[in-house]
Amino acid sequence: MTFTGDERAQSVQVGAVLLFGVLIIAFSSYQAFAVPEQNREVEFNHNQQVQTQLQDLRNAIISVPGQSSRQAVSVQLGTRYPSRLVATNPGPPSGLLYTDGTTNESQNLTVRNAEAITPETADYWDGATPRHYNTGAIAYKPEYNVYGEAPETVYEHSVVYNQFREGNITLSEQAMVDGRDITLVALNGSLSRSASDSVTVDVEPKSQSSRTVRVTNTTGTSNVSVSFLSRLPASEWNETLDEELDTNPGNMSNERYVANVTQSEGPGSLYNITIVFERGVNYRLKMAKAGVGTKVTAENDAYLTTVDDNEISVQQGGDGEIVLEVRDAYNNPVSGVTVNGSVEGSNTGSLTPDTESSDSDGRVKFVYNASQSTATGTYTVQFSLDEIDGSFVGETPENVSIPVTVTEANQGSGGGSGNSGLIYNEDAVALDSDGGPDGGVQFSVTNEVGDTITITTVAIDAVDENIDFLSDSYRNYRDPAPQENELYIEADTDGYTDFNGGTDIPRVIDVDNQERDLAGPNPVMSDGSIATFHLFEFERFGVQTGMTGESLTITVTYELSSGGTDSKMFTVTPGGANTSAQPNADFTITSNGGESNGKWDFDASQSSDPQGDIAAYEWDLDGDGIFDDANGQTLEKRRVSSGTKVALRVVDAEGNADTVRKEVP
Repeated sequence: MTFTGDERAQSVQVGAVLLFGVLIIAFSSYQAFAVPEQNREVEFNHNQQVQTQLQDLRNAIISVPGQSSRQAVSVQLGTRYPSRLVATNPGPPSGLLYTDGTTNESQNLTVRNAEAITPETADYWDGATPRHYNTGAIAYKPEYNVYGEAPETVYEHSVVYNQFREGNITLSEQAMVDGRDITLVALNGSLSRSASDSVTVDVEPKSQSSRTVRVTNTTGTSNVSVSFLSRLPASEWNETLDEELDTNPGNMSNERYVANVTQSEGPGSLYNITIVFERGVNYRLKMAKAGVGTKVTAENDAYLTTVDDNEISVQQGGDGEIVLEVRDAYNNPVSGVTVNGSVEGSNTGSLTPDTESSDSDGRVKFVYNASQSTATGTYTVQFSLDEIDGSFVGETPENVSIPVTVTEANQGSGGGSGNSGLIYNEDAVALDSDGGPDGGVQFSVTNEVGDTITITTVAIDAVDENIDFLSDSYRNYRDPAPQENELYIEADTDGYTDFNGGTDIPRVIDVDNQERDLAGPNPVMSDGSIATFHLFEFERFGVQTGMTGESLTITVTYELSSGGTDSKMFTVTPGGANTSAQPNADFTITSNGGESNGKWDFDASQSSDPQGDIAAYEWDLDGDGIFDDANGQTLEKRRVSSGTKVALRVVDAEGNADTVRKEVP
């Protein structure tokens, strides 16, 4: 048999070759087009993930003002491609996370024309000295193999945005300005990490607290302003601050206080941005310093200021506490700093101790002591972060001078307390009488009037307006007793009032009002005696409520046995205030003289709060002890009779309150 000329196998061979070629072409196309496109999707998804993580990092940084411990944020710098059996992948992509300008002392955030409302704090925040704070940005720069148009994601000045060649896209809102609140967080330290896996960024609070300082423009022609370097132009900051920009400058009712955002050339590709605030407004300035990476620096003491009143008064043989606070340049407390104190002159009293170290809250406490032989008059107590010598100047940031007035001892009430009148003993507690929540309040007062008094009325006004009812749990056929009537006063002669079914509050209770179903005599207190008040029990929206931490304003009116009537107003908070620092109420009374037509202006702008968060100004203009006559920091042209004791109650954001009363001239 011969196979010469037989070509039947050639078609199989040709087919195999052609099939192999098709496979090679298909694989090449897959490697050249499909693999890069799939890898590009992987890189794109990773970039979206990093943008989210940069926003987490931003949230950790801007939360430093209220955060005492470090926060760790993970950032995935690179990613991995899926494994492939035949096709090949390029090397894994990586990214660079780095800080920019955070160790360059010339790259600053600057606050100008800001003068503190509190006099001693104004020694530092004087409005004339610009305050500079080094800060910068933290950015992620991707190094992808395929996704070449990926943006650089940047955090700076509370904002996260993507920076493309063609423009920028903002990913978060700004947190620097919110109405009258200005919050500035400086970024400190050096960080540069390039990798294809994840890294952990520790955000460390280097200066932090929830404290605010109230500031305003220092002159009638200046504006509080904040300047900083940014990669974003003013036009984009205008968009970011859109809800804060006042399109009608001077309109204080719209809660918008940014007058303008300006721009000038900065170093390199940066813009020098300035946020200009409206004049005539008290701003709440909160500042902090966050550290990342290495080269993070600590903050030292910058100034010394008062916490409570700038003036105190004590009687001969008495004493008064003085509390000061050591703060850094960010207005935050500094612990472990020595403060020196002394009393100027001889026979002018003494301090205990004369040297103190600041605690974890940056505070130092001194007690001024006036002996029985200390001459009456006003003396200056000096405090300093330095040694006190003949060169002491009270108006410098590191020094504080406080006037102390020594008055003659009140012999009728025993003297030595620095107080007179009906004195609240700071002992309020919340109690329960019927198995429910601690809805009752008990406290005591001491008669230091110097005379026997008879209590006639008691006004009760809860700071929380939702606490609106007072009702005991017992029927009137029971004998009167503490905690079994709405009001019971244990004194030399007890007094009580019971309302059948309870009573709305606020309320002025006439203790011996015989129109009540059960009313006793007016309580009598001899000079130096103590009376205990029982109020049972308070309700909120018709349900008995716990009173621990809830503030009440109590006004007690009494008659003196020697003739005349007087009253005392005080705030009681069972269990103490919600925070260690309460507000301080104060106001002025002025008129336009003969043109006032019997009308008065009341201005509470000098009231203060250590945290700077006064939430309400409430007024009692008729002297009845009920704060329902007006609200607001200032009242103009109000007709109030001369001799009326007008009262102001200020309430902070935590519900703490303070009251003050002044007599209209």
